[in-house]
Amino acid sequence: MTLISLLLVLFIERITTKSRYWQAEFYVGKYLALLSKRQWLSPSSPSWLLSMVILLPALILFIALHWFLGGVLGFVLSTAILMVCVGCPNVRASYKHFLQAADRGDIEASYLYAEQITGPEEEMQTLGQNLVWQNYQHYAAVILFFVAFGAAGALLYVIARGLQNKFCAQSPCIDKIMHILDSLPVRITALGFLLVGHFSRAFPIWLNHLLLPAVPAKTLLMEVCTAAEEIEPDALNCTEEPCTLVRLAKRNIMFLMVVISGLTLTGWLS
Repeated sequence: MTLISLLLVLFIERITTKSRYWQAEFYVGKYLALLSKRQWLSPSSPSWLLSMVILLPALILFIALHWFLGGVLGFVLSTAILMVCVGCPNVRASYKHFLQAADRGDIEASYLYAEQITGPEEEMQTLGQNLVWQNYQHYAAVILFFVAFGAAGALLYVIARGLQNKFCAQSPCIDKIMHILDSLPVRITALGFLLVGHFSRAFPIWLNHLLLPAVPAKTLLMEVCTAAEEIEPDALNCTEEPCTLVRLAKRNIMFLMVVISGLTLTGWLS
């Protein structure tokens, strides 16, 4: 069932444009706004409260799926929630507009669309690296949490991600929570990069960070993805670097799906 849900959701997400009602940011935003309005949530909230904000909806969903719903209903609900959790339509749209602007030679528009993806504060990462990070947060990490913990796991991750985005590094507690949540998925994702990319260059970097839990997830992913793909410097073509790294990220998602398929066929996953 896990594999079927993933294949179905990724296929639909690929061929359609999701409305805001099929985007996690819409529901997570309303949930966090309600808590903030009632003054139950702020950047200075204690770690136990932030943990409850993240865990409670996932726990309720887990109980509903395993105690009250099952069979076809459980499958439909899990697939629908995965559909909401997977994807980043806004980033995809900005990237598409960036490519179109670059194709017609509109440098200023290209820069503005790139800034929509990276943000003005992300000056140390390239556009391609930020796209890889977005791909990880909205696809790879959600897929891995869904495989490990079902729809409740995917929901837990997107709520934690939304909470971190809401406070924008103002809350060390949520940053620590996200660091813990990302620690294993980001290393699995980075492992995929070196397996589908330039193994000999990326493996030493991945291995060096493997047993260093303090390394930020984004730093690890940026370094591995950059080493895993050869990028020809081209000052006249601003799309070369992002397109190359996006292709790497897409190959990695396909690789994850192949591994999940193999685990399902051998009985390791249901």
